[in-house]
Amino acid sequence: MKVMMRNVLVASCSLIAASGAFAAGPYIGGNYSQIQYDNEEIDSDTLKIDAATIRAGFELTDFLALEARGGMGFDKDSRGIVDFEMDHLYGGYAKLGVPVGETLRPYVIGGYSKVKGEVSASGSVAGVSYSFSDTETFEDESWGAGLDFNLTDTLGANLEYMRYVDTDEEEISGVSVGLRSAF
Repeated sequence: MKVMMRNVLVASCSLIAASGAFAAGPYIGGNYSQIQYDNEEIDSDTLKIDAATIRAGFELTDFLALEARGGMGFDKDSRGIVDFEMDHLYGGYAKLGVPVGETLRPYVIGGYSKVKGEVSASGSVAGVSYSFSDTETFEDESWGAGLDFNLTDTLGANLEYMRYVDTDEEEISGVSVGLRSAF
């Protein structure tokens, strides 16, 4: 039984290797993102911050890639009584994709993210003014989905939705578009 399972495993790996599934390799890219911050306890308005993200990864197969990202926010948004300014974000992720023809690959992505930002609130209640400001590091499991488009053999574009942080108090998510180059 052990010999038969080993032979099946060797045959499967040989078929995958022969199909070119391991020929993908490393890539690097950049994305423009609109990061959204929600804190239902303080205010129901969604705050939106423009950000840039650099990503680098390695496609292990046509179906699996490992990716690291780092990014920073450009501005601060204020709605109602809440202000949010994102300093930076980074994380590590696994991407599972399925090639659809030569140019399109839908994927799901999951991993872990850290986001550092400043949250502040101010206002007045019954004539008494209050102010709160705190720099926080939010961290959580992350997940998302997207589409990779191959423009040439080495240049691609992507569109993605990512939920970076989803805790009882805060939610940080983002929609991004970008380019990448394979080596």
